[in-house]
Amino acid sequence: MRRRWRESDWGRARKEQRQGGSAPKWVGNSFDVGVFLGVDILDENLNPGSRSSSSQATPSRDSAAPKIHVSAASPSAGAETFITAPSHFSTSPPEEPGPSNLSLNVSRDQESVRPVSASSSTALLAPSSSHHGQLVDQPSSREAELSNKTIPPPSAVVGNGHIPPLPSSDENKKGKGKGKGVHVHYEEPPAPPSEVLARRGSAVEETSAGAAEQATAENQVKWGDVIMRDRMLVRVSYTEDAVPTTFDESQNRTTRHLDNEGWVEYIVAWRKDRLELYADHHTPGKEWLTGHKRLAYVVPLGSSTTRLSLYSFVDLTFCLTCPPASLRIDGKRRPHIFGSYRGTNVFVFKVKCRTRAVDWVWNLWRHLGGQLPPAIEIRSPTLDTRVTIDVPSSDLDAAYTVFTRSNIIGLCTKFLGTAPEFRALMARERAEGATFALAWRHGAQLDWVWRERDVREQPRKWAVLCGLALAQGGKQAHLEIRRKRHLPTHLRMRDGTRLDEPPAVEGYLDRIRPNSQLKQSVYLVTHDGYLFALSPARAHPPPPPGTPEPSTEADNADTRRRAEVHRGQLQILDATGVSDLRNIVAVRRAFQLIPKQMERVSVPREADWEDTEAFWAQEERSESDDEDAGGEVGLGRVRDRARLRMRRSFELVLTSGRVVRFEAYSCAAAQEWIVRLRPLISYWKKRHQYDARLEMDIAHSSTGRPPITRPRPPARAKGHRHDVGVDSTPPDRDASLPDLDFFYNWCVMDACRPILKCGRLYGRKGWWGQYKHIQLVLVSANLVQFHISGRTSLHHRRDKVIPLLDAYLVSGYFAAQYLPEGQYDANAPPVARRYQDGLETDDGEEDTLFVVWYRPVTAAVGLGKSEGKGKGRGAEVPPLKAKRKAAVFRTRSRLERDAWVWAINVEIERLARAEREREEAVRSAGELLKA
Repeated sequence: MRRRWRESDWGRARKEQRQGGSAPKWVGNSFDVGVFLGVDILDENLNPGSRSSSSQATPSRDSAAPKIHVSAASPSAGAETFITAPSHFSTSPPEEPGPSNLSLNVSRDQESVRPVSASSSTALLAPSSSHHGQLVDQPSSREAELSNKTIPPPSAVVGNGHIPPLPSSDENKKGKGKGKGVHVHYEEPPAPPSEVLARRGSAVEETSAGAAEQATAENQVKWGDVIMRDRMLVRVSYTEDAVPTTFDESQNRTTRHLDNEGWVEYIVAWRKDRLELYADHHTPGKEWLTGHKRLAYVVPLGSSTTRLSLYSFVDLTFCLTCPPASLRIDGKRRPHIFGSYRGTNVFVFKVKCRTRAVDWVWNLWRHLGGQLPPAIEIRSPTLDTRVTIDVPSSDLDAAYTVFTRSNIIGLCTKFLGTAPEFRALMARERAEGATFALAWRHGAQLDWVWRERDVREQPRKWAVLCGLALAQGGKQAHLEIRRKRHLPTHLRMRDGTRLDEPPAVEGYLDRIRPNSQLKQSVYLVTHDGYLFALSPARAHPPPPPGTPEPSTEADNADTRRRAEVHRGQLQILDATGVSDLRNIVAVRRAFQLIPKQMERVSVPREADWEDTEAFWAQEERSESDDEDAGGEVGLGRVRDRARLRMRRSFELVLTSGRVVRFEAYSCAAAQEWIVRLRPLISYWKKRHQYDARLEMDIAHSSTGRPPITRPRPPARAKGHRHDVGVDSTPPDRDASLPDLDFFYNWCVMDACRPILKCGRLYGRKGWWGQYKHIQLVLVSANLVQFHISGRTSLHHRRDKVIPLLDAYLVSGYFAAQYLPEGQYDANAPPVARRYQDGLETDDGEEDTLFVVWYRPVTAAVGLGKSEGKGKGRGAEVPPLKAKRKAAVFRTRSRLERDAWVWAINVEIERLARAEREREEAVRSAGELLKA
């Protein structure tokens, strides 16, 4: 081989060059393709296996029409039913395989040589082996002149799929030494420009124009341009040991020798093949001198060891693990973290908006080589069935076109409604006015597909497909079609009767102090089973009866409903105290001139609450009640003013035995308060019982753990034997859980109620405070916290208001590891707990923990006050080192924690989208390094 190379033209030229100097000289006959040392490696006679192997590969073209397979989820459903959905996309039929009508013509005459057409009929190049989507450098003009032999396009392939061999250099004796290469052209002339520009759909897929259309956003920017940029809360860690490929909170809990930094807010910018993390300079004034922020860390996306993983599905934090990288583009020395040049850097990112975090994960997942599956399975928990839709593999835009929210919902409802086994169920859903939505589910957590535009009002074409990148701990999230459910407004009793939610009640009252008999004016209003107390000066009452309403087109029912919701939110923000209606045992009319302060009561357990006859006892009503004109006018008409005041009063008996008396405007008003409060108390006690049982059932099914307290066995009937008292069926972790959307209801996303979420939690101030029992209320843009002072009091005073503007929320192990030393023990055994509403749980501390990092402002935001209008401190762009406070909360169960985290994140995103101009200013604040 070496001897033959020396005797070749290249070997002799190399020898002459060494002997005679480095004068430029033309070497070789031509640039022969496939000829190596006189052997034509493209000759089919030398490669007999090429014909057979190539003949097996036939060109195929995927259609954009989705194929749908409807199958029952249960094993007993029988054989699967396959239904092909008609597509509304117009695609051209595939070409029939056969011999090409183009013949290969090789000519060495200069007159017959014509340039190869550079139109869009040029075939697509094979994709690069790199999965990072790097740009391929275009050849220069000098390189284009030297490329005098072209590769035949796919149209020159013969019927068996074999590419004809190019002529070897032995057949080209005429062109030897002239520097003229062999030109390959075809008898078919190039397509005219008008025909090229008129091509659409599949006709463009195999062309250079199709390649330009399929280029990602990352490939369409120049080096130095920013692809994505956001402010994020980042935790940086380092270890010298190897970390798993998928690094989530479970792996973080078991990883040893991991050095962590604190939570720091960075400016994260994505530039081509790397992420840049910027922070403020340590030296004051240096940013003014340099003109940019300090580059703190770099994540090399082009490295083969860089891995992306979802850290937590609950709060949508994601993680990137990578080797240390240089902070400079042309730097050769690796920077180090914690004094080491080796090892692995671990970056955990928390984006403020949930959909923005999903956008980051999706784009990074695609950039790092994430591939679409051949089909996506869509489950229907209500019908307990599954629908499989094929993913078009021709290009990404075709998949985006098929997998839109409206198209997928339409296809699923159409074919589930036509299937015989599901026709009756779908007809019942339609009769009830059901509307459907898509959601990605991971365990017992849901993430609804509800935002089709991003925070910059740009279309999110991947709004449905982005869930493919949400895999945590090796478990992939799956897509479900669920009914859009709001909070239920009725209950079904054991006997089958329907119990509707009673209307709320509000009004002005005077509270009578038991010792001094002094009056205290107060405004009471009920919202979702809670009794709020307000000052009469800030009561926000409804318009007086008889007020003329403006007759404008904008003042419709939806506008009035939003105004009523807004009024309720203002009432909650200005409330001085709150009381749970479950704490009230009885509502009765006052029957003593001097009220008692305490009274012995027999209170059953809340889980076993049943209405008694004494609770619904009719109150005495006399003719004098109808004759009472009310106010001072009514008092002036009677002699016994004290007795009339007693008749105007009603009492609330609490579970602690305390008696609280209120005086209404008139006797009729007192009677109305009693009639309205009793149904509300009864309904919400039953509602909380139902919610607790539902939560335990979902936790039992989703975690696979048996219930803590086994239910009582049924009573044995006379003459029958019951060997097994309770159902011993093991829980199914893959159960459909159709009631899961009750905790992830659409009232939170549509904000159709004044209270988005409310409940009792355990909270504390800062990291070192003591946990206290609190009442937490989520309203628009704010968290209102009420302190539960004791069982003897009616109202719990308001503690503080936490604004959600610029707030971050983290949960689980991410939050638990930042508790002070000694407050969190990861190895502590779970402790079983039972609460007053019957809820039983044994979840660990980290499964019930979440932390809100917020920036205190002077007023509440989002409700038409100074901060919500873009004025004041809250509207300013905060610096990266802005001081933040931490509010630590613990829930009763993991499912309750997940629902709270999801609801707060939804409200944070709604506030950020409402303040879009301000958020854009916050996102773009701070100069970056110029590439």
